[in-house]
Amino acid sequence: MHVAVIDDQDASLAGFTQILRRIADIEPICFKKAAEALHWLGGVDPVFLVLNSTVADMAGIDFLRRMRVMPGRETTPVIFTTASRDDRDLRRTAFDLNVYAYLEKPINPSEFLVHAMRIVDAARERADLHARLREAGSRGTIEQAPTTTAPEPPPTQPAQAVPPARAATRSPLAEATAIIDAMLQVAALHDRTIIEHHELAAKIAVALGRELKLTPDELAMLGQAARIYDIGKVTIPQRILEARAPASSADRVTIDTHPDAGARVLAGTENPVLRAAKMIAQTHHERFDGSGYPRKLRGSSIPIMGRIVAVADALTALVRARSDRPAHSLAQAMDIVEKGAGTAYDPTVVAAVRGGLSEISRVVHEAQQGDERAS
Repeated sequence: MHVAVIDDQDASLAGFTQILRRIADIEPICFKKAAEALHWLGGVDPVFLVLNSTVADMAGIDFLRRMRVMPGRETTPVIFTTASRDDRDLRRTAFDLNVYAYLEKPINPSEFLVHAMRIVDAARERADLHARLREAGSRGTIEQAPTTTAPEPPPTQPAQAVPPARAATRSPLAEATAIIDAMLQVAALHDRTIIEHHELAAKIAVALGRELKLTPDELAMLGQAARIYDIGKVTIPQRILEARAPASSADRVTIDTHPDAGARVLAGTENPVLRAAKMIAQTHHERFDGSGYPRKLRGSSIPIMGRIVAVADALTALVRARSDRPAHSLAQAMDIVEKGAGTAYDPTVVAAVRGGLSEISRVVHEAQQGDERAS
């Protein structure tokens, strides 16, 4: 795993290299010039950067600004170092640009090593989790594969007794269900609430889809695809998921990357259900007025299943208790969602909440009873 060290002092480059080589599997790459480091970042994905406030050809803050607009570098961890003492403006700007840590020179090697190890451990955990998700998806396809055609009967057996041949492949819906089940079991190791949240949101989404006159096939697809729309949250550190306080601006940047992360987890398949799941993962945080993320889609340019799940996700989040507040009643949740009609949510989908109230009320009540039993 590569770590870029960008500093204009040979002594600093040598010191950081010596410390970093104490971490297994880490290979430090040193740069004195920002232009060379930016070019290198265009083709390599480092675990993190060590960036000094002064570089040979550019201020460290200017380098950081340029790096943050590079695709895929919005959240790359950065340990920012400086010889400036008590520079509050520099510190504030650095944290506004989402640095992981801000260290003043002379650097305490133990403090630097602690920060570096935390970043590396988190990167290893994410890599392991992604590998397990991919393995779980493959296992869900392989382990439940059906047998092929039945053996031919012996010649003495009457022809009419020949059992019908079984299909060599399962339906796309059955295949997707097995993969989604396996992936969610692994994802739950990172976020223990993910299965219950998805199950309720999927049931609410189906109720809304029924009101919106989706076909039976579309409802079946939605019911499975919506069970995994927030899988991208496996990339969000647990300290953020479990925080009681509102997210900082730096943590907000990390949170906002999870729709694209979910789409990447679900990419690379021709299964129509999983392709729908990918689309929902990427669009359920778009807003009807175009102010959402990650693509700032507006109105009908947001796929209908994405618009449905946006409302289902909001209702689910509101009626379930969180670490920082108790659960809302369904009436309170509906009132909040209805206030977002035309801005956050498609007004037609919001109107469907009232039409599907009987079914939505039932599934919410069942989910809340389950939460009470679990607590």
